Amino acid sequence: MSDKNFKKLPFGTEEFSVLRKEDYYYIDKSSYIKKVFENSASVILFTRPRRFGKTLLMNMFKSFLSVAKDGSSDREYKEKLFDGLEILKDKEFTDKYLGQFPVIFISLKSAYGDTFEQAYDALARIVVRLFSDYDFLLSSKNLSKEDIENYRKYLKRDFLCDINSMGYVKEALEFLSNCLYKHYKKKVIILIDEYDVPLAKASEKGYHNEMVALMSSFFNVMKITPSSLSKEEFPIKKIVLTGCLKVAKNSIFTGVNNLYVNTIISENSDYDSMIGFTKEEAEKLLKDYELDNYFPFVKENYDGYRFYEQEMFCPWVLVSFIDYAIKRKASSNPIIAPNFWINSTSSNALLSYVGYLSDEDNENMQKLMDGECIETTINDSMNYDDLSMHKAEDFYTLLLFTGYLTVDSYRTENISGEDKTIYSLKIPNREIRQCFIKNIKEHFDTIVNQGENKAKLIAKALFEGDSESASDNIFDLLKSYVSIRDFATKAKKENFYHGFLSGVFTNCSNFITDFKSNSESGDGYADLIFMNERQKIAVIIEIKAVNSKKELPEGTQKALKQIEEMRYADEYLDDSSVKAIYCYGISFYNKQCEVSCRKIK
Repeated sequence: MSDKNFKKLPFGTEEFSVLRKEDYYYIDKSSYIKKVFENSASVILFTRPRRFGKTLLMNMFKSFLSVAKDGSSDREYKEKLFDGLEILKDKEFTDKYLGQFPVIFISLKSAYGDTFEQAYDALARIVVRLFSDYDFLLSSKNLSKEDIENYRKYLKRDFLCDINSMGYVKEALEFLSNCLYKHYKKKVIILIDEYDVPLAKASEKGYHNEMVALMSSFFNVMKITPSSLSKEEFPIKKIVLTGCLKVAKNSIFTGVNNLYVNTIISENSDYDSMIGFTKEEAEKLLKDYELDNYFPFVKENYDGYRFYEQEMFCPWVLVSFIDYAIKRKASSNPIIAPNFWINSTSSNALLSYVGYLSDEDNENMQKLMDGECIETTINDSMNYDDLSMHKAEDFYTLLLFTGYLTVDSYRTENISGEDKTIYSLKIPNREIRQCFIKNIKEHFDTIVNQGENKAKLIAKALFEGDSESASDNIFDLLKSYVSIRDFATKAKKENFYHGFLSGVFTNCSNFITDFKSNSESGDGYADLIFMNERQKIAVIIEIKAVNSKKELPEGTQKALKQIEEMRYADEYLDDSSVKAIYCYGISFYNKQCEVSCRKIK
């Protein structure tokens, strides 16, 4: 098989201009430039899984829209770059948009670190590189001396990376937008790629609150509105962002007016095939490389994603397969189905859930492995701060939006008087099933088995009044399954520990009965109540979160006093079949805990 007539596969670059100038294979997505930039929203967010081509799309936007340094449209160069592509057929739009705007393009995919200080340093370096791209502004006659003096500070890495200069980094996009607007007298377009990476990494590493504060200010440019400035001074034409999750609850979007969000479950056919390859595009790509007879094979192993109404392929996986297949055919070796995706995505946030999920979730894992669908609601506005609550809905949302699952179908149901969408989810293909086994299921099974054993030991100790053994085993679970990032949350810490212990006891449902959480009892609502299998022993638990390790004993006593004063045990005291009632005050501080017991029957 000869590849002399084949175009180069788009490996190693996400630069649109490089792909076009060096004659790489390119699937035309240019028609979406008009759909995106004639959308009336001031701020648009597109979320898709990683490796689906978001960066290349944004780079294409920049190549089409950006004005030349000298203020010209550089039309001849740009028309060569887009020659043969759909967008140039629309002369009216091209005349209006081609090379007409100062464009800021920034990727945040490397804006992270193990600590907040490291993440800030990474973001500051990105800002320095960004400002270096526009250093011609230093000689602009339209900028004031103060503007130029401030601009010079953004070019000094040592200055900007000093955390005391954080104020400059927070204002970077707003300041650069104003400088470009003053220089060109043209509205500015801002493209922000991988906008949510800093928040995702901060959530994993335990500095979520600090990063939200920083990024909220960094994204303040989204909150500039025509009403806050005179119409003549308003510098922004449009802002487009890409990422994996919507996180609309996060404070970074508070105050953003006229925001449009498009996710993989958005019911809008205008954008469903914009990011990724459609079935028809995938078939043509294989045919162009003389691999069209492998389409059924490719479909079985790599297809299966659904973005609203479109059947979609991951571009990076498909291109990787073609590269592999060409080389195998050239050497007369058989073509199998390598797993390209398995090392391309992080599952740290997913793995943090598995110690908390229930028996039902374990059954769902097996259903997915068996090729079946599971049904759930989706939290498509999930805040990264929500992850520490370890809700099952958020777990399945993460699986969906990171590419481990896809939507098979959906329906609307009225649940408790509220219309909710129920999604039927499945693993999209054989490749992802292998990833699911390796990255999720194996870890899930290990943790669940360990968790079941520990949960039974804890329950056994509580039924016997053995507070010391219960405390030791709860501590072991805290060490194994809880990270410091779980405490970097605005949510009430008692809620977190309540959820943690609820998760523990759902792992031994065949060992305890009549499990209740936040149930009405006596004159209030007890945190946790359950009984042994024969329903002769009752356990009542009240949880307290304290502010220091030395306050742990005081916390347990407050909890026991609350059980007594609120009469949580009344229904069991009057029940002659209940032979023993153990009341427990459990207090927590980070990964430390203390358990105190009072037997009242």
